[in-house]
Amino acid sequence: MKRKLLALLFSGLAILNAYAEENGDSTVWRQAILIPSFYGMADSEGFNTYRYKTGILPLYEHGDRYTGIEYQRNQFSQNGWHSFANETRLITKAINPRTGLGYNLNVGYNRENNFGLVTTDSQYSLSLSDSVRAEAMLNVDRVETQNAINNNIYYTMAGASLEYKPFERVTLIGMGGDMFFSDTNTRAFMRLKAIYDLIPDYGITAQLRYRQYHDSNINVTNNYFNPENYYEGMMAFGIRKRIKGWMLNGTAGLGQQGINNQSTTTTQLLEAGATSPISGNLFFRTRLGYGRSAGFLGPDYSYRYLMEELIYSF
Repeated sequence: MKRKLLALLFSGLAILNAYAEENGDSTVWRQAILIPSFYGMADSEGFNTYRYKTGILPLYEHGDRYTGIEYQRNQFSQNGWHSFANETRLITKAINPRTGLGYNLNVGYNRENNFGLVTTDSQYSLSLSDSVRAEAMLNVDRVETQNAINNNIYYTMAGASLEYKPFERVTLIGMGGDMFFSDTNTRAFMRLKAIYDLIPDYGITAQLRYRQYHDSNINVTNNYFNPENYYEGMMAFGIRKRIKGWMLNGTAGLGQQGINNQSTTTTQLLEAGATSPISGNLFFRTRLGYGRSAGFLGPDYSYRYLMEELIYSF
């Protein structure tokens, strides 16, 4: 199986390369390697996630445009319980660093607990007019809780979003879709966001955020947090500023959440990130964050995470 998968991945790379050449792509491609990257997450319920990723990128222009193969090692733990997974992924990515439009397409094979799963985390965005953008997304992956991993539960998420800019300093975003869980539950979700450029010269925005979802089957075992109805409204401030080629961004938000007919409780969000200039031989991206919302044990569930990505091209 592994040899067949690797052969399929390399064949895919060859096809993509031939397509680029036949269509007159004048890009001067380099080669690159993904130096072991890291993602770590810990939550208030004692669940820990660690991902280590490396890869080879034979078609590389910059940190947001390349094609290659990635290998990822996943580690999960909670109160003495441990689980491990290996995943190999073919990825092709082409995002315009100025507009943020483009695609991130990938397909992988994940194996954990002798259970194989074909995964993807893909997005495609385009401009429909000067003021409207659209994005489609598809995500297939495991549900990452102890019970879900032990029971081989996975989900398929399909969604789309529209971004509309009615005025120069105002942006409206709407997103919706469905998550289909393998335990027969379906989650319909919606997210809305209104962004106002508060101080454009410094990249500071004021944001109103709202999200809600509905689970069709709340009688499944405790594979994950699945109330019948959940909603959250949040006021946030964001910053996105380019300094000497580095893109710095951050978000701080405070809101209220509701679960079914219970009283509302407080939610929090703190995120920060940095991306290096795309030129040069080294490309670096990092992001860290903290969130507080609802979980298995009540409304005070919290999590924190850190990720870093480093690519060396030659």
